[in-house]
Amino acid sequence: MLTFILLFALVVGNLPAAAKRESGSQKAITVEGFDSGTRVVREVAEALTGRGKSILECYPPGSRLFLGLLSLLSENLRIAGIEWGMSVSVGQKPEELEGFDVNSLSEWCTSQYPNADHGYQAIIVGSPNGGIAHLAALLRAPFLTTSFGLTFRHPPIKPDELEAYYESGKELAATILSNNAGERIEVINHYDPLHDRSLVHYVNFLRIKLLELPRAYQEFILGNLAPQGKIILINCCYRWPQYVVAERSFLQVGGLGGISPQEYLARWPLNLPLEERRESEWGCPGEFATAVKDFVEDHGIEVIEIGFGHPQEYGLLAYRAYLACEDVRGEEILFDCFNHQNPHTNIQTGIPGLWLPFNTEDCLAFARGFLEGKKFERIYLTLLPSFARSPDTATLESWRELLSHHGKLELLGINPRTFPADTLAPFRFAGQMRGLRQRYRLSRPLELALSSLEELL
Repeated sequence: MLTFILLFALVVGNLPAAAKRESGSQKAITVEGFDSGTRVVREVAEALTGRGKSILECYPPGSRLFLGLLSLLSENLRIAGIEWGMSVSVGQKPEELEGFDVNSLSEWCTSQYPNADHGYQAIIVGSPNGGIAHLAALLRAPFLTTSFGLTFRHPPIKPDELEAYYESGKELAATILSNNAGERIEVINHYDPLHDRSLVHYVNFLRIKLLELPRAYQEFILGNLAPQGKIILINCCYRWPQYVVAERSFLQVGGLGGISPQEYLARWPLNLPLEERRESEWGCPGEFATAVKDFVEDHGIEVIEIGFGHPQEYGLLAYRAYLACEDVRGEEILFDCFNHQNPHTNIQTGIPGLWLPFNTEDCLAFARGFLEGKKFERIYLTLLPSFARSPDTATLESWRELLSHHGKLELLGINPRTFPADTLAPFRFAGQMRGLRQRYRLSRPLELALSSLEELL
């Protein structure tokens, strides 16, 4: 699913570094700016500090002009232009792994948040998703992720060549694990030939997942949690079959959407042992959850565990949390989608957000069930533009038909003429979110007391 938005920026050059540690040879590893874990961290940081550009952080100067010119072309040419840009700019070279220390990832994460003079009432750790971004913003709580996405170039392959993708990813994962032998991590080589079809053509997407609470997280918690503050553990149990490549090295085929794991595995089989495990993008490793519980017990810190089986459930919880706040505009709702979200705007305007994992048929079905029997004065919708032409992508017409029956619909960032191959959608989205903040800014942003969250749970 990363390709849905990753494709935008890749046509204009390498994404800016989100996290790096220089080695002796001055090489660096960067966290993928569009990775779901990375973006949740950055969206929460913007909500806490008021500083940031949301999704536009990933776009270098000049990109709007380039993508604007590209938007004038036909859909086929827009997609071809995006894919050409990917071929020359996406991913890092495998040799840049030399000297890479995984601790730089957790150090980058904690560096996004200011030290709290009087301590935070809560610090959230665990699985990233958009619902948690909203919840953290409401609680004014930093979020420390257990998941980091990295991309590495390989020679161009056809998107259906699983064996070639597997071989290059296996070597990358082995290098990461051997160079960080003393660290408790796992590496998942994520292959999605439907939702990320253009991406797998040029790069391996590797997700490093923490199996312990790293020192940077421990020090941040001990230095910034208020005396009576609590840790909120996001222990998402969403599962997906993964091939076992080696010890702590796995390959996942497919991901959340309207296509089942069985359909993926039937079409792209691999002769390796298969295990049902916590899903690459949304699941929290069980070892990490155990490490958090051990840490808080050792330090006398109370933990609130939120262990849902699907990431969408966290979006529902966050929506209920919005409704529990004073001054909320409960007669309105903003559906945001994957990384096209900005909780800073929601808390500043009082418009409650309901996060959708993707723009696929399963998310449309969820929205249909949620809206049954409900009416709103206004419904805002943003959808992640897709250049992948995945068969489970819901059409814009189906979204408009559904939502318009439940309130006056306003599209954010979406140009019906060019959607879903819409190169300028993120710029429109960011601009319209700024407009909402200017139009509806509250005298005091929404805020949720920790006790109110506990009542909701």
